[in-house]
Amino acid sequence: MNAINNNDIVISRRAIVKFVYIMIYLYIFTLNYKRIVAYFNKKVEKEVKIEEKIEEEEILRLLRPTEDASANEIVEAVESEVQENDCNTWYILEDKKARYKGEWKNGLPNGKGTKHIYNGDSYIYGNFVDGYAEGFCKQTYEQTWEKTVPYYEGEFKRNKYQGKGEYHYGDGDYYKGDWKDSKYHGQGAAYSKCMNKTWVGEYCNDKKVEGNWIKGEI
Repeated sequence: MNAINNNDIVISRRAIVKFVYIMIYLYIFTLNYKRIVAYFNKKVEKEVKIEEKIEEEEILRLLRPTEDASANEIVEAVESEVQENDCNTWYILEDKKARYKGEWKNGLPNGKGTKHIYNGDSYIYGNFVDGYAEGFCKQTYEQTWEKTVPYYEGEFKRNKYQGKGEYHYGDGDYYKGDWKDSKYHGQGAAYSKCMNKTWVGEYCNDKKVEGNWIKGEI
């Protein structure tokens, strides 16, 4: 009977020890689990913050060109306003083939002004509309071997001689009459100084069509 009791006591003690070990293991597991969960939560939170920061920087980077463009538009608007208000300063035109000073509107020569064309070193004085010589103007050319400065004076249309006008060569010859696309076209008179004669009649694209010679000038 005593042997049986002793065995029961031993078994009970073993059960208690196992139970205690199990409880300790569960306590340690629970404690570590909380630490592990807290660690991963912090890690995830940190990664989320990093991702949010990257997204924020990317958004700012994408927005930056728009901001720069707005700044450029402001600068261009200021420059355009300066050009339109400063009539006494030379400005190189967009095609880089000429410069202009005079009245401006909408960033283009409009009104009274002077255009200097680099090719041929010529100057146009007069009225301009949207960058083109329009109406009555005068264009002078570089004087080289001529005795006087060659020039045209008359009507323009989009930078071309169109309508009534006269061209004076540097050697004393001249043409007075109708023009089309910068050519003699229509009724006109061409004076030759060396011949001291004037051809009067009809012209077509710089060529004499019908007319006659008259001695001297008219």
